[in-house]
Amino acid sequence: MLDGVEHEKPDPERADRQPHEEVDLRGGEREPLERGPKQSDERQQRARDDEPEGEGHGGERGRLPRPNPARGPAPPRARSAPAGPAPLNDRGRPTSADRSRLPTPPASGWRREPAGNSCRLPRRDTHAVTHTGYLPGYARPTPHRVKISEATFCIVDTETTGSRAGEDRLIEVGAVRMVGGEVVDEFQQLIDPGRAVPRRITRLTGISTAMVYGQPTVSEVMPQFREFLGDAIMVAHNLPFDLRFLDLGMDEAGLPPIHNPALDTLRLARRLLSALPSKGLSRLTEHFGIEVHGRHRALGDADATAELLSILLDRLEIEFNITTVDELLGFQRKRYKDTRREPSHLKSIREETLPELPDRPGVYSMRDGRNRVIYVGKAKSLKNRVRSYFVGVENHPPKTKKLVRDVRTVTWEETGTELGALLDESRRIKSLLPVYNRAQRRYRDYPFIRLDTQSAFPTLSWVPRIAHDGAEYYGPLGRRGQADELVELIGRLFKLRECDDNILALGRPCLYHEMGRCAAPCVTGDTAEYTTEVDRVRAFLTGRDSDALDALEAAMMEAAAGREFELAAWYRDQRERLQRTLGRQRQIAAPVHDHNVVLVEPLAPGYAGLEEGGAQLFLIRHGRLAARFDLPSTLDDETVDRLRQTLDEHYDPTAPPPETHLRADVDEMRILASWMRRFPDASRQVRWEPRLTSDEFLTDVLLTAGAIVTDSTEEPVEEEEL
Repeated sequence: MLDGVEHEKPDPERADRQPHEEVDLRGGEREPLERGPKQSDERQQRARDDEPEGEGHGGERGRLPRPNPARGPAPPRARSAPAGPAPLNDRGRPTSADRSRLPTPPASGWRREPAGNSCRLPRRDTHAVTHTGYLPGYARPTPHRVKISEATFCIVDTETTGSRAGEDRLIEVGAVRMVGGEVVDEFQQLIDPGRAVPRRITRLTGISTAMVYGQPTVSEVMPQFREFLGDAIMVAHNLPFDLRFLDLGMDEAGLPPIHNPALDTLRLARRLLSALPSKGLSRLTEHFGIEVHGRHRALGDADATAELLSILLDRLEIEFNITTVDELLGFQRKRYKDTRREPSHLKSIREETLPELPDRPGVYSMRDGRNRVIYVGKAKSLKNRVRSYFVGVENHPPKTKKLVRDVRTVTWEETGTELGALLDESRRIKSLLPVYNRAQRRYRDYPFIRLDTQSAFPTLSWVPRIAHDGAEYYGPLGRRGQADELVELIGRLFKLRECDDNILALGRPCLYHEMGRCAAPCVTGDTAEYTTEVDRVRAFLTGRDSDALDALEAAMMEAAAGREFELAAWYRDQRERLQRTLGRQRQIAAPVHDHNVVLVEPLAPGYAGLEEGGAQLFLIRHGRLAARFDLPSTLDDETVDRLRQTLDEHYDPTAPPPETHLRADVDEMRILASWMRRFPDASRQVRWEPRLTSDEFLTDVLLTAGAIVTDSTEEPVEEEEL
């Protein structure tokens, strides 16, 4: 006997339970409770969300009720069966055949206060709890095999006049319904407690007596809340506090207690975020950057708890592969030591793979449990880039979190340069089609501007592919709309004919001549004047003629002066697009078939055993990438001879251009053009012309490579966004 209360006999099933642990009414064990002096009401109210120690509130947490002399001694606790513990099934619960051995519940689970304390609500008899973790007579929860993504959660929060259920009253209930990570409905209602709201509560919550006066009573609100809750999984931060007040409210409304599956985000946070010093709602919202609209108001806190729940569910799926409701409900009841284990696949990658990654450019591949490549990426530093996936996982976008959950192994291949990594990444993605690579899975038809020089009076158009037909091709451009706009702009700025050969043969001017967009060669037959106009178009397409930009700016100013602002905006947009296009073409400065250049990029020290680095050469012939050549910083005669042979092979003046450019060739041309635009420094490029001898070209390449070896100040290329 202690304070007039008789304790039940020791239960063998509790032998391994730590001291001062409570039994959770919804199964499993509560958190270890730390004894301490009784707190003030205001501190108890704040402890509801921000107290990291203990599940309950105030100094009464985990204690047996003391006897009240006015009431008489407290009823004895239910005794366990004298014959020892009942046999358990595979879920750790008594078998149906031995249910008779469970303690017999008292006649009533509720007891009324004496008449002198009629202002108090009835209080649940806490002595009716048995060693099974459920109230006697309650239906036992059934397994919830539904997926978390398909489950319905009802996130609840309450505001009260104090922290003692039965003595204090509800003043507000707020809840949100969440399905698939999205809030689909909400509930909020102030409640008239039938008494004044203490000043300390008003200071904390902002709810005053005037606000709740005349509001519905708890008996009127609870049926509405019960309907909103439905059969959803009930969620709260520090669930026992809210549940005690809600169950008392249900009893006052003549409704049964809440038996929904219950989830406590405080318990989840303690198991997932052990490094945080506090797991209160205020600290967690600050840690994750959750914006709270109305702190210490029921709906505001419920909204914040819903967002917190989404974050914790993502982390559970990634780190523990928890995807079903029964796994989720079971996780919150696990012992701390069982939740500190790092997922095996993440532990293996962090301990075995990450330390081996080089701090050099390359391409990495992530594989799943079936050894399938699910993602391919490139990096200037493999070590830093791959490591970023497995650090701060909870802060990643949803797609990246799912990738980290699925990956089991990481492999990589060094390329020596970042440009090499870009080219290899694109080729691998299109070959392997990884499920997490979406942007570059297919080859595209990039448009080219075609200048038909086979005719006496050339015409301009755009085509989706290059052909070996004697015409000049410029590009590639980013999209077809851009090609249409550029052809239209050239038609406005230069007087090339836009008719076909049949109309040209008629020998009479067309509508475009009347509009001032054609010099009418069909009438004049002046080939010299027309050739001059064609040369201007060539200079424009290679970025060597900026007269068009000046003309567009003048037209824009003229339209603005005449208050034709829409026309002025059109000229402005065209000028900006033209600047971007000419910036790309200026780096190529030639039609595709005449684009012959060697790009020189510095090699990362340590690549392929070259401790002092070197240079990597990208040989571009007829606009296509013909070969790569790694040049060490220290040259010998053999290396120079191999380089000479490679240059002579690919830059043969007598070699004809290719019959066609495949999609893979065009994709590489696009990457190379983008790289040259990003790094326009001419010192990185060695242009080849047929007039150069083999020795002259070799000397230019070696001099450029020697100068570039010591220059490693490149800007990083942005990694592909998942």
